[in-house]
Amino acid sequence: MRTMKRLDRYLAREMIVPFLIGQGAVVLMLTGTVLYNNADVFLTAKIPPAGIIKVALYFIPYLVSLTMPVAMAIASSLLVSRLARDSEITVMRAAGVSLKRIFLPIMVIGLLLSFVDFYFGERVVPWSNQRYEQTITDLSRSTAVFVPQAQQVVQSKDKRFSAYIDSIELIPDSHKAKLNKITVIQRDMAGGPLMIIMADSADYDNGVWTMYDAKVHKYLNHGFDERFAFAKTLTINFRLVEQTFMGIPMQLPLYSAAATRTFADLAGAIAQQQKAVEGQRNTGVTRIKVDALTLLEYHFKLSVPFSCLVFAVVCPPLALRFAKAGNFMGVLLSICLVFVYWNMLLAAKIIGSRFPDAVPPAVAAWGQNALFCLVGLYFLWRGE
Repeated sequence: MRTMKRLDRYLAREMIVPFLIGQGAVVLMLTGTVLYNNADVFLTAKIPPAGIIKVALYFIPYLVSLTMPVAMAIASSLLVSRLARDSEITVMRAAGVSLKRIFLPIMVIGLLLSFVDFYFGERVVPWSNQRYEQTITDLSRSTAVFVPQAQQVVQSKDKRFSAYIDSIELIPDSHKAKLNKITVIQRDMAGGPLMIIMADSADYDNGVWTMYDAKVHKYLNHGFDERFAFAKTLTINFRLVEQTFMGIPMQLPLYSAAATRTFADLAGAIAQQQKAVEGQRNTGVTRIKVDALTLLEYHFKLSVPFSCLVFAVVCPPLALRFAKAGNFMGVLLSICLVFVYWNMLLAAKIIGSRFPDAVPPAVAAWGQNALFCLVGLYFLWRGE
């Protein structure tokens, strides 16, 4: 038993340096890619160096969380390649240690890193992404070159409000804005009447809309009865996400609107939508459904961090098969596996968002994880 614990500590210690080097190298490479891809935007907008540094620093935690599985793949592949090349795995097996037992510490580390990545993604990444978006918004307000995108369709987090905004005029050095030609759809999540509010202009101040000369259409009896009202001024509470005010079009890898939300936030939104759907079942008319995109983001919040465990399962047995080619083959193998995995993940995300009935969100998010684990277990069985 003491020998096995010593073996576990040895393998864990040997993974530290490759993991840190792989994590740091990939994060630096992606940070440089993001800055390079947006260099023209920064130059055109005349963003000061301090602003660019702030953008990069706030975006790094997101890249760290995103690339932790990549570092796990590199570390486990390099470790097994070195052990096999130096005949250490041969010695372990000659001593009666099975491949499953040799690779067990790597899988345990992969599982622990999955929890670390998930916790980091819950506690640090949403906060840093909010600061990143706020920084981009502030930089957009400070330059006269860029303005927020015209003809935007926005929605509140609770899905209660949806709005079309023809154009947005930012008020310099403040968090206020002038909204022009607005149409707001207000839903009652409990199945109440639907309201459509139209106004030529509105003032926005930190989540509070003051709409002028508002025309209000309320639809009762499942849309068969309509009531009309006019209000000189009408106030609603509908906080717009910072992305709405971003005039600087940043190109970012795998970034989505859910990047600023936690797993708990998405779970709460889904529970609220499910409650609304349950409340409508007795009416015979279902106007509200659980948003498939929210469900998809909810599952990906879990499946992406747990790909650390996936790579801990699939990389060691495959690295062992190609270990005779040297350490370079371990790096190449991990790069190829990561490339295939992330492209499958992107394809699954696109297909799952567009065809949720054919490919359920859970299948889209976890399908590639299950497939890679099966491949790893198969080659582990073959290796034994």
